[in-house]
Amino acid sequence: MKQSVKILLSGGGTGGHIYPAVAIANELKARNPNSEFLFVGASDRMEMEKVPQ
Repeated sequence: MKQSVKILLSGGGTGGHIYPAVAIANELKARNPNSEFLFVGASDRMEMEKVPQ
């Protein structure tokens, strides 16, 4: 079993930043299911709507 890894991701405002960050998170999670992610962004921007999905 792989060690748990904590990863901080940030991107903001537009899908041009958010969707690549989500794709990276998905790939890292596939490679290490024990990974934990924290996404940092502005509360009133697109990332707070799209990232939780």
